[in-house]
Amino acid sequence: MALLNKHTVFFGACLLASTLVSCGNGDEEVSTNMINIVPGNNVDLSELPQIAFADTAFNFGRIAEGEKVKHTFEFTNNGNAPLLISRVEPSCGCTIAKDWSTAPYQPGESGVITIEFDSDKRPGHQKKTIDIITNAVPAVRRVYLEGDVAGPQTEH
Repeated sequence: MALLNKHTVFFGACLLASTLVSCGNGDEEVSTNMINIVPGNNVDLSELPQIAFADTAFNFGRIAEGEKVKHTFEFTNNGNAPLLISRVEPSCGCTIAKDWSTAPYQPGESGVITIEFDSDKRPGHQKKTIDIITNAVPAVRRVYLEGDVAGPQTEH
């Protein structure tokens, strides 16, 4: 029975892989080998995408506990290949990412990632990190959201 399960899992994985490889259409198709590029002797870094942020940190100042803060991080693909953002990972559940596209950003094209921080039950100094995982080198870029949350026991 265990052997049958291994074969079933293997067959399912092969079917999924072939489906993913065959999806897409002509001009918009981006090869999956553009994700997780590891620089080495055969990789010309000048031919890769390059994500450049207008700013990598935003200080929201002082807010009252329970308020939500939004900030939009703007970026441009300054490289020579399509840029893919595979994930945006905030450091905590109180922070969410919005408005970013999983579609390729062509060389010279700009985009945005909006971050929203919910200060509910989070008094004190806050510094949230958001990791942006791409096919650029380095693969992970980090942006920051920081400020102070005045709780019910502190002055505003």
